[in-house]
Amino acid sequence: MASATRPRENLVQPPEEHWRPPRYDNRDGWGGIKSAALRFLDLQAGTVWDDLSTELPKVTGSVLDAGCGLQPYRRLFSTEARYLGIDTSDSKAHFGYEAPDTRYFSGNKWPVKNQSMDFILSTETLEHVPEPLVFLREAFRCLRPGGRLLMTIPFAARWHFAAHDYWRYTPAGLNLLLTKAGFEKVEIFARGNQLTVACYKVMAFILSLLFPLHPQPAFRWLLRLSGFLGMPLLAFAAILANLTKGIDGSVDCLGYTVWASKKSSKKK
Repeated sequence: MASATRPRENLVQPPEEHWRPPRYDNRDGWGGIKSAALRFLDLQAGTVWDDLSTELPKVTGSVLDAGCGLQPYRRLFSTEARYLGIDTSDSKAHFGYEAPDTRYFSGNKWPVKNQSMDFILSTETLEHVPEPLVFLREAFRCLRPGGRLLMTIPFAARWHFAAHDYWRYTPAGLNLLLTKAGFEKVEIFARGNQLTVACYKVMAFILSLLFPLHPQPAFRWLLRLSGFLGMPLLAFAAILANLTKGIDGSVDCLGYTVWASKKSSKKK
């Protein structure tokens, strides 16, 4: 119900977005340098990269990247991994992503054979899935017995791709969904801590001032000036966050890195 004293925005119709996650070109050369700089400022992406750059080079066998977007983490896999990226046929219209060697599909069923994958990766995707349990059951179907699933899930992330950003999960909720889908040995690790989240919010606020969407030009320039004056604080928050993001603090965090396994068929 709207306030009697001032109009309130009905968020069923998503507002115009001030920010969307930047595109990453994690190849060598200038694209890699630019992406490294973006990860320094985009703490969500930076913490995801930290975790995946440690784990993905160890992966071998058949790899499925579900909701792969522009495949920013493909280069982290070793040459011993056989990579396949899949994404929804709506990804270009909804998120602006399209990669030439991605297998696109519509509906809920993935274009992957039963029990054909040793490892499934899904990064910052589950929040955009209208039916997350169906998604996780598809991952379970495609994994071989003994296979593993690795996901990254945002928690303190801002509302992004607003019309298609549906969920924020707690560890209890993630564990519930994964066990319902059939997975076992669920492990959930926080990315960042309370201080990382505080720095993230300060940085997001200053960046919103630097790139305002206010309809009045004079007010936009006033906001930009305020953002410019806040740039030393932006730099300090970025440095502090990157120096301390590895400290555990799971009460509040940027997001989660999640492991789960499909039970092996081997009998002991």
